[in-house]
Amino acid sequence: MTITLSFKNKLDRYNRDTIRYYVVHSNQRKWINTGIKIEPKYMDTRAWRVKVSNPNQEEYNIALTNAKEKINKALTKFETNQFTYNQVVSYLKGEIDYGSVDKYVESVIKNSRSEYTYTDYKNTLSAFKKHLGMSKETEITFSEFSSFETLDRFKRQALKTIAPTSLNSYLTKIRAILNDAYDKGYIFEKFTLKKSLRVQGRPSKSIQTITPEEFEIAIEKCNSIYDAQALALYLLMFGLRGMYPSDITALKDAEYKCNDFNTKNPYLNLFNDGNKYLVHRRVKTKNTSNEDLVIRIDFSIPFLLNNLKRLFKITHKDRGVLSKNELALFDYNLQDATFHRNLWDVYQKKIKRILGFSFQTARKTYNTYATELEVSNTVRDILLGHAPNSINDKHYVNRKTIKLSKKVQDAHTEILEDFKFENLSIQLYVKMLNFLTDKDRIEAEKILKDELSKLKLN
Repeated sequence: MTITLSFKNKLDRYNRDTIRYYVVHSNQRKWINTGIKIEPKYMDTRAWRVKVSNPNQEEYNIALTNAKEKINKALTKFETNQFTYNQVVSYLKGEIDYGSVDKYVESVIKNSRSEYTYTDYKNTLSAFKKHLGMSKETEITFSEFSSFETLDRFKRQALKTIAPTSLNSYLTKIRAILNDAYDKGYIFEKFTLKKSLRVQGRPSKSIQTITPEEFEIAIEKCNSIYDAQALALYLLMFGLRGMYPSDITALKDAEYKCNDFNTKNPYLNLFNDGNKYLVHRRVKTKNTSNEDLVIRIDFSIPFLLNNLKRLFKITHKDRGVLSKNELALFDYNLQDATFHRNLWDVYQKKIKRILGFSFQTARKTYNTYATELEVSNTVRDILLGHAPNSINDKHYVNRKTIKLSKKVQDAHTEILEDFKFENLSIQLYVKMLNFLTDKDRIEAEKILKDELSKLKLN
């Protein structure tokens, strides 16, 4: 690599030219502005010093000395493998020197990843320092972060207070940070996590699911507006094929269709059948090959959402978190991890207390009911929004056929019937009425009465 100073050879209106760094490495050429502008007649380009005839000679020569020192530092760091080519360029541009993992996380990761990922990586770095007895202010170099010896010490110290699964999770994120830096050219070697650093986790816990009877008991135990909200959220997650809290929040971005799938939509010939559909891509897998959830909705889901929104209008008045969309509950930035966690933590605690299970068991329960009803693996994967698992499904099964789509919607209906979803919805509606305002209660009772009449007619 060579780095020299050169003129841009383009004068501005004051007859000044811009001095630039000229970086040559392999077949790469880069010109980087130094920020110094001067009339060429005052410059001795052999020594890159300003002549005495310029009234600001001293200031210019100080700036040029700093530029030369920058060149020397960049070359030294590159030649000793402390800088990559990209780091040299960033350094000469005056951008952050990513010599530490801390700076890398706070700049590149923060600006290129979601807030969830950034927070995860930041917490991993904090845990790394904590278990190695380092202060929060200590900056970690990339060589320390990737050192087997240091990681082995981190492992032994961490296992004194955390579970093996937590340690393995931290190691996975450490690998992700290092390989992100490698992919972007800030470190030289791709990081490989040695198997000996990982530890055998504890035996898997038994998968928890609930029964309709357990949910009925929880409805009876419901004695506050927050209990009612928690139960309604759980039932909504189950009814929408086992969504998670982030998916419920993201309903504001879902599509709602009824005979209006356009000609370019792959679902055109499958779902223009007079029914209402919700088209939603799960938050967890929205950037993967997993497919959309296309869920047929009857009166139960909209009615559940409506009454749930009425309860939230009471508890979250003037907080600006509710969606104006009839088939969405919330409208806030899902990337605001702190706000999202604070809102949902209240209801996660409530549901564990009143039902005895977390919100995540709604998805497990839905999947278990599908299995008990002997729904095929292909149909079950489509129901849950999973990508094809087997080579056969991935390369040889057309998931967008009318017959297969009908099987998916029929299976969904059968699962809801087996779980007594409609009955539970009505029981919960009645319970929720106790916590509504008088005006909302009268309106909700009327709608409920109308819907029950329709059910009897059918």
